Amino acid sequence: MEDLGLNMLEDPATAGTENSTIESGYTYFGQFVDHDITLDVDSDIDVARDARSLINYRTPNLELDSVYGDGPGVDSFLYDSEGVKLLVADTVPGGADNTIPIMPFDLQRNINGKAIIGDPRNDENLFVAQMHMSIIKFHNAVVDAIRLEEPALAPDKLFVKAQTEVRRHYQWVLMHDYLKKIIGSGSVDELLASGPKLMPANKKFFMPVEFSVAAYRFGHSQIRDNYRFNQVFNNSEFFWAFTFTGRTVPSDWIINWRSFFTVDGIPAENMARKIDTRVAFSMGQLPGSAPGGSFFATLSSRNLVRSIALKVGTGKAIAKKLGITPLTDEELLRSPFANPTPNQVQLHERTTEILRSNNNLLLKRTPLWYYVLKEAEVMNQGNQLGPVGGSIVGEVFIRLLKQSKDSFLNDPDWRPRFGVTDGDPNSFRIVDLLRFAGTLNIPGIH
Repeated sequence: MEDLGLNMLEDPATAGTENSTIESGYTYFGQFVDHDITLDVDSDIDVARDARSLINYRTPNLELDSVYGDGPGVDSFLYDSEGVKLLVADTVPGGADNTIPIMPFDLQRNINGKAIIGDPRNDENLFVAQMHMSIIKFHNAVVDAIRLEEPALAPDKLFVKAQTEVRRHYQWVLMHDYLKKIIGSGSVDELLASGPKLMPANKKFFMPVEFSVAAYRFGHSQIRDNYRFNQVFNNSEFFWAFTFTGRTVPSDWIINWRSFFTVDGIPAENMARKIDTRVAFSMGQLPGSAPGGSFFATLSSRNLVRSIALKVGTGKAIAKKLGITPLTDEELLRSPFANPTPNQVQLHERTTEILRSNNNLLLKRTPLWYYVLKEAEVMNQGNQLGPVGGSIVGEVFIRLLKQSKDSFLNDPDWRPRFGVTDGDPNSFRIVDLLRFAGTLNIPGIH
């Protein structure tokens, strides 16, 4: 597993993997969603654990408890004096461009620079931190809009009404924008029409480790080595996203979301890497004390070994359980490189050697995370998940929506209304949410 994970890493000699058709903004929206529904602080990567005994410290109801905490009555430190709006903080002058003014586009922080938010993981990289901040600003903008509509509404009732609307707008873009990018419009439409089949809504729900430890980690393969953050840092290495967290964000590091999403027909400049069995070189350089390229610094190896610790089923076994024809050995051994260089040929030969070692052990018992990536690579050219990965991810999200008390699915007549730009609420997307929040078009950031 460790060898396979290390061999998934790109290096300067094997880089050049084509981009997918998915914009990079969806990668970090997906990470934000992950932090909203799962938090495991009990299991250890190298200690076997019964997954049924794990505690999920997030409420898996797509209700933004990572943003709202336990509400203004309990977590008052997240809110203004009325207990209606969520708090944000000012940036500081930039070191590279100090002409961009100080603006309220950072998370509130304590004296040590730690973000004061419902989930500290949302300050682990700048992209997710700025997405979290955008959700906060969306809530505050919705509060302002409802207050204009109903000026006599009491603060407590105003908060609850705004929170319900924000949750539903968030759930809408998750289902109708993000998930359609990841598993395909047809699969989403079928889920919305038929509901969950693997996890019926009338049975108690447990977050499947097949989702949290394997299938939903597909986003790790989409991360790029370099991004256009904004006009100041227009081709900067991924690791910079970790540098400006745990401290007040400089104005010249505010994320320009127009570089991460296609907006008004203008293509995003940062497209995600393909969902495939290759991961960016940066994924072997995780922040921490471990040397680059070692097991503990390599995300792909850690993902694979973690699946052993939690006894996650293998790819072919899960496919059969779902009634899906498993990938053949030929498909599992197929090269991810369309026109391979000599270095890429050598790299793939090493992958084949690892899969075939110990009497074809990993070919027979392919780890589910690797299998989901390979399935997307083989069946959809890395542009969306295949049937196993798509079934697991789609089923979990539709099940979460079915059980959420504020779910838009439980109010069939509800449609988005805050940020709809073309008069058609069905077209509401993540960029519309960001636009209404005021984080899509920020003066001085482009």
